[in-house]
Amino acid sequence: MSRRLLAALAVLLAVSAGLAVPGRGRAQPAGSALELVLQSISPVVGPKKLLRYRVAVRNHGQVPVRGLFVQVRVGQPVATRSELASLLAVPGGPTAGLAGLDEFRPPAEVAPGATVRLEPRQVAVPSRLGAGGTGAVLPLSVQVQAGPLTARLGTFVVQLPARPAQPLRAALLVPFHEPPHRNPSDEFVDDRLAGLLAPTGPLGAIAAELARTGAPRLTMVVDGLLVEEATAMAGSWRLRERGMSTIVPAGSRQSRDAGRFLQNLKTAASGNQPAAFPYANADLPALIRNRSDGQALEIGRNVLRAELGTPPDQRLAWPVDGAIDAAVLQALATAGADTVVLDPRRLPTSATTTQNATVDLGEGMLQRQRALVGDPALSAALADPRAASAPVEWAQRILAETAVAWLERPNASEPRGILLAPPHGWRPPPMFFRALASGLAAAPWLRVQRAATLADDIAQGPDQGERRLATVTAADVAAGLPDTYLDRVAKVRSELASFRGSVGLGFRPASGFDRDLLIAESSDWRPASARARGRAFVRAVQRGIAGVYRRVDVESTRVTLTARRGTIPITVRNDSAQRLTVVLRLSSPKVDLPPESSEPFVLEPHRRSTQLLGVGTRATGTFPIRVDVLTSDGAEPIADGEVVLVSTAFNRVALVLSGGAAGFLLLWWRRGRRRATRDREEVPR
Repeated sequence: MSRRLLAALAVLLAVSAGLAVPGRGRAQPAGSALELVLQSISPVVGPKKLLRYRVAVRNHGQVPVRGLFVQVRVGQPVATRSELASLLAVPGGPTAGLAGLDEFRPPAEVAPGATVRLEPRQVAVPSRLGAGGTGAVLPLSVQVQAGPLTARLGTFVVQLPARPAQPLRAALLVPFHEPPHRNPSDEFVDDRLAGLLAPTGPLGAIAAELARTGAPRLTMVVDGLLVEEATAMAGSWRLRERGMSTIVPAGSRQSRDAGRFLQNLKTAASGNQPAAFPYANADLPALIRNRSDGQALEIGRNVLRAELGTPPDQRLAWPVDGAIDAAVLQALATAGADTVVLDPRRLPTSATTTQNATVDLGEGMLQRQRALVGDPALSAALADPRAASAPVEWAQRILAETAVAWLERPNASEPRGILLAPPHGWRPPPMFFRALASGLAAAPWLRVQRAATLADDIAQGPDQGERRLATVTAADVAAGLPDTYLDRVAKVRSELASFRGSVGLGFRPASGFDRDLLIAESSDWRPASARARGRAFVRAVQRGIAGVYRRVDVESTRVTLTARRGTIPITVRNDSAQRLTVVLRLSSPKVDLPPESSEPFVLEPHRRSTQLLGVGTRATGTFPIRVDVLTSDGAEPIADGEVVLVSTAFNRVALVLSGGAAGFLLLWWRRGRRRATRDREEVPR
């Protein structure tokens, strides 16, 4: 065999091996010289709608590729969602039962390492609906050949004979949440957020797409912490890396990108009311189970109202998954949320057809409550890694599955609706998100609307069986923040409340302490490996409080009390720069002291204050008295010291007894002396 023939055989073997690679939407062998990329495609075809598509060819080889030949073939209609899933498992789509649809030979030459977009194509798709058909989802196989090299991709197109009279309602949740990127000192610990907010980053691209005129009404759910961090980054900000802190100026590219992101987010929110995550995406299930006094949801709403200028939708809540039970639902109802997004595992169903997203939860504490349950397959597809490697193909795949779901009960008398709920940390590639958003808006079998209105318009069904909230398991509880961690946060929050009562409203850092504790409750600290960062925010609050308290001191004094009762001076020195309201509590086993703490008094900055407190003694001697300086509510210690009391006063009863005893002894002594004198005189000489 010649070397050329051996090389050709090697290439063919590589291509054949690549066709067997599972789990990809296209048949591109690992190391293949050719890759076929879908650039655009019509979401729907019909009697008057041609299939419009465009592909690109990417050359991974070392030599130019010429003589391209492109073929497009169409398969049989997809009948069920399970059949669609089977087709997705085949790289490049089906290979049997296909009919030719289009073919062409582009004159393009693809240089090594280059990507060439081929000419846009349009072609009529023959009807495959059958008699009385209302629509069909058709698989497409697109293949390019260049000599021995081959690449193939699979996609879908929806065929409709007419515009549906009763489209499927659909809501897509778009989360804007990111784990904290700043430390308790408000320094950014990395610059990753800048990349996410950039126009080419996931968050920046999503905001820009939703701010576009004519954008579909997708449901934004925004974390107030992300908005605050983007606001901080839009000005000058500090970046700490490798132990060094540097200032990034306000005019930097990162700062401009953050400002552009905020502007796009405000524009999008002004025309499409967002909902709010609990601040820092707090672990609400764990907090409520721990009976912590979490205010994260209301604070998250307040931040959006202040920063975006749009009041958030209070009816919709999307808590992090976990130990979801009746207590969690009641807490959300109390906060005004009558629609709660839940994971499908919380409301399981045995139905074999697509169920509506709405599930009736019955009467809550204040109002009727509904759950919105994300479609399991579609929600999982949103976060599939193939959205990055084949963005347009994967967006079309999601649209195709929504069409199959509609075709289960096309033009049903009662409206039907589904929810697409990605993970809270969803980071869709920009090209995928744009293709998905435009496809959802253009799909005639869908009516895209906000999640809260979806719950209003769609009843539970179509199956009428009761769907009960799943029992919370030990695994659900273990998934949340542990009680020991939350107990510590709650303890420090109680200490902070006492501290605020003493320092008053003028202590500006206290608001930062509140924020630190809210961040410490973030569900981002669920993994044990991440929890150290959460503890750092708790320690920062403790250090901040201790920094004020350690400047307060009780002066040690020695006080003499000459009466059984009297007052003693207690002097407290405040070397801090903060005005403090405090109380004193005295304790001693041998001194009668006030049973309660003293009246509150003010310690002015850099001043001494002396308080006179009444005491009593039961004996003479020297007695130590412990002095505790407490917060104004008497709950938390600030400082302690000791005052020594010297008592020189006699007890009256003891004085009478002592005097009587002394008189008796004196009388006895005198009588004894007289008797002795008389006895001497009577002795004969």
